[in-house]
Amino acid sequence: MPSGGRALEVVSPDAAASAQFSAAFSGASTGSAYPVAGVCAPAKVLLFRSLLEAPGKEGADRLNQGALYLASSLRAAGVPLVFSDVKVSRFAREAGQRERLARLLDENPDIGLIALSLYDAYFEDAALLVEFVRSRSRARVAIGALMPTRDPEAALVHLPGVDFAARGAGEESLPRLAALAGRFPAGSFDESARGALLGLDGVLACDADRAVVWAGAEKVLRVADLDDAVLDLSLLERRDAESGPTFCLSRGCGSACRFCTSPDQGLFHGKSAHEVGHVLAAYGRRLKEIYGSWGAAPDEAFGVGFYDDDFLCDPDRALAVLEVVRRSPFHIRFIQASVRAFFRRGPNGRLEGLDDRLLDALSGGVFAAKLGRGKPSADPQLYLGTESFCDAELERLGKGYGAAEVSAVARALSSRGVRQAHHFIATNARTRPEDVLESLARIVRLREECGRSFSVLEPVISHLISFPGTASLRALERSGLADRVETRGVLSVPGFPEYDYALVERDAPLDPDVAAWAERLAGKAPGLDWEAQLEGLLFQWLLRSESLTARGEDPERAARLRRAVDLHAGRVHAVA
Repeated sequence: MPSGGRALEVVSPDAAASAQFSAAFSGASTGSAYPVAGVCAPAKVLLFRSLLEAPGKEGADRLNQGALYLASSLRAAGVPLVFSDVKVSRFAREAGQRERLARLLDENPDIGLIALSLYDAYFEDAALLVEFVRSRSRARVAIGALMPTRDPEAALVHLPGVDFAARGAGEESLPRLAALAGRFPAGSFDESARGALLGLDGVLACDADRAVVWAGAEKVLRVADLDDAVLDLSLLERRDAESGPTFCLSRGCGSACRFCTSPDQGLFHGKSAHEVGHVLAAYGRRLKEIYGSWGAAPDEAFGVGFYDDDFLCDPDRALAVLEVVRRSPFHIRFIQASVRAFFRRGPNGRLEGLDDRLLDALSGGVFAAKLGRGKPSADPQLYLGTESFCDAELERLGKGYGAAEVSAVARALSSRGVRQAHHFIATNARTRPEDVLESLARIVRLREECGRSFSVLEPVISHLISFPGTASLRALERSGLADRVETRGVLSVPGFPEYDYALVERDAPLDPDVAAWAERLAGKAPGLDWEAQLEGLLFQWLLRSESLTARGEDPERAARLRRAVDLHAGRVHAVA
């Protein structure tokens, strides 16, 4: 990985300028949740409609929910904006992507701020995109999302073309950055601009002279009440509606998964059922605008997906939202939830028993199309962040439940006809052969019991990824297993090791036989034969055990493999 970037030098801005800029914000009165009027004419903002691609996936070009919230906040604040359809993963290899972005920049020379969501997975592609827009535009560049939220200093150091790193929710910070970019266009920050930056929170700023302003960057911004978060559904286009929209109307969840990177981990909050009703009504109005009449809209446009991390985290809210949907002309295409959400909680949050209210509500017709002119879908209605079907693995991942709870939820949903797809992380650094066999045996058993209602989401996630800052990475470091985390390189600046940032690819299993299986699984297309996977491993690992024994090599490993095979060979159809 080539080294590069810049070292940072913190400056001391003029507090008077900061107070003046803050006062201008607080004194503005636009009737908006995000006022900027009175500061200056804000810069036009460029947003990316949906940066990531999902080949072959229906609705891959839908307006990303993060972009919808940001664009809605800009619209409410009177900030002009323009969307780009560029896909970051295709930007380097496809000249057409670069030509499209260049044309958009030429057609909008007044763009003063470019906002980009940044994730570790596509850092290199994002760096090329930033370099490109810097060569074509004098606009300032702001980055947000997970990587800048976790480590804003590293993000700025290793993306020299970026002016601002915003932490957490961007609904309030982005309109203010647009106002600041309008008042202080491209170039180094003078004393007045540095002071104005101090009127912000949750932002780290850096200019071409490597001067840094710590604009409340110790704070990770959150929307206090999601009912106040503006959603402007006039931004939706036909392509966002034709196969049904996807909304994210809550943030965070109640779980504490050790691999989680979200700043909202354990901090669930969502729009109230009343406000969800307003969102659905606004979508209905937009649908009529797009198609001219509701009768002209395709049946699929009335199916709404909820892409919340855990739609059922607050059961009372979930029940109220389901009732709102039930009384509307819409139906639910899918929701995401956790296994934990289906259980009542006892003292100390202990799971006590299945919550029949949620199970009955999900089987009460909320997934059924109400118009009935289209083909019935066979897609999953419920996506569950299960992650493993093995007790030891669930404990390592910090899921807060065991395999028995997973089976109970799968059976209860299947008995009610709810089609479910379970996320499965097949391996992590500590996965043992017996763990793999336990998960596979349970999957085979649940497929037999539940029929088509039960499935595992494919392609399967073959390896856990322990990103910087996660509890799973810290645990590996404490155990001397940090070398099991494979990276595609380390971002670094010579002489400044404090800015080193590993671009993590995956956690490699310590066990060689598990590692070999994970490699084979990583290349598998959808359509796995789970029983063949289990029986194949039982046979392979039995032969491996016998081969080691015959050669007199590693008798401990040979015995362990044999125990694992013996334990599961007679239980393929009998796992509880």
